[in-house]
Amino acid sequence: MQPEDGKKEIRKILGEDIKFDGHFNKCFDNIKETQQKELIGWIIRCKNFEIGPIQSKKNRELIGFVERIGSNLRSILTKEKKGYFIALFLDKHKYYETEMEKLGF
Repeated sequence: MQPEDGKKEIRKILGEDIKFDGHFNKCFDNIKETQQKELIGWIIRCKNFEIGPIQSKKNRELIGFVERIGSNLRSILTKEKKGYFIALFLDKHKYYETEMEKLGF
């Protein structure tokens, strides 16, 4: 699946306002189709709160969900506590650590 197709699928699940952070296109394009489907399944489980969120220490209204994809990629899905999903971050783990710190997780 191409990155734009993946984004379209994710927008159907989370809404049109979701932002894609990190090197989403490049990373999504480089993972196997089975991993792409696993990522989308994870997003559905996050939306349904089947996965427990983590709380930001910097912003009490921000929660996030974290997923490891393969050995080198990480994903962070952020959401307003009582609102909408904000962004889906997908990048290598070295950028992930910086993003986690920036968000207060």
